[in-house]
Amino acid sequence: MFEPVRGGTRGGQAEFKWSDVSADKDRENYLGHSINAPTGRWQKNKDVHWYNRDVKSTEEERLEEIRKIKEAEAEAISVALCV
Repeated sequence: MFEPVRGGTRGGQAEFKWSDVSADKDRENYLGHSINAPTGRWQKNKDVHWYNRDVKSTEEERLEEIRKIKEAEAEAISVALCV
């Protein structure tokens, strides 16, 4: 009780590496293991972070896409209500 607390991080954030997770036998227990520590043939030469890449689009293009989607939704609703 009156002893000094042992030093070190005891396996904390400072020692954590995703590369260690990909080699761990219990890697499925880590949240995010499939993206941050991919293993196997399926991920070879693949961009597993494709959804998070910056897309060069302007505000006008984004608004035009939203307008087209809303038009398509309105048309689908009108078709569904008429049937």
